Amino acid sequence: MVSFFMKSGRVQACIDYIKFNQEAEGFEFSEADESSLRGILEGDSNPDELIQEIIDSQGLDTKYIPLANEGGMYPHTTCLVNFFSIKDRAKLRKIEAMFANIRSAEILTESVQNTYDFEYLKSIHARLFGDLYPSSGQVRTTTAAKRAVFCSPEFIESASEDIFSRLRKEHYLKGMEREGFINDLAFFMGEVEALHPFRDGNGRTARLFFYQLAMNAGYDLDWALVDPDRLLEADISAIDGDYQLLIDVLEEVVI
Repeated sequence: MVSFFMKSGRVQACIDYIKFNQEAEGFEFSEADESSLRGILEGDSNPDELIQEIIDSQGLDTKYIPLANEGGMYPHTTCLVNFFSIKDRAKLRKIEAMFANIRSAEILTESVQNTYDFEYLKSIHARLFGDLYPSSGQVRTTTAAKRAVFCSPEFIESASEDIFSRLRKEHYLKGMEREGFINDLAFFMGEVEALHPFRDGNGRTARLFFYQLAMNAGYDLDWALVDPDRLLEADISAIDGDYQLLIDVLEEVVI
């Protein structure tokens, strides 16, 4: 459900969150970025129209012809198959970030209660990246590793059932004291990070999921205080079962 009135403090908090993601992806967050996102959050701008403006201004090719391997990459590139046939990695990442920022702002105008399951996580991924990738929202079928080895694709569904059934049994962390909330939030964030269910965009998808979950549980996260490099190190440690670094980060930003 869209909220047609968002207090100025909430608007700024959402902008801080999107700015964090933008900078974590290696891009600057401009005044123009903030202005367009503020328009969405305050109900003055239409996200679909902003997406179309980017398509037009960037001269993107909209004559997409479906491919057999829509979840894969174009040959001899590191670019996922996309609706605009972009095969330049730098350009693709830029468009991806702009689209995802707009959809993040749109999602943050909505209230979600008691749907914090794997299907909702997949729906976030589908919305963040669905303007760009035909494979958005789909569970990966290939192995994935960065600085850690993530869940094997054949175990993603069963592992997700274990994670999200436990989260459901814990009532999505509602009604908890702050210390317990932070400890449990770190655990589930680490579990979903290790799950790494999508080919790309896992960090942004999981962060938005847990940001909404935290607000639904009566807490907030001050993203202006989060250091991207420190959070990355904490996430990697959590994958290995050491949650203390992530707990330390959350201790400083959960309000």
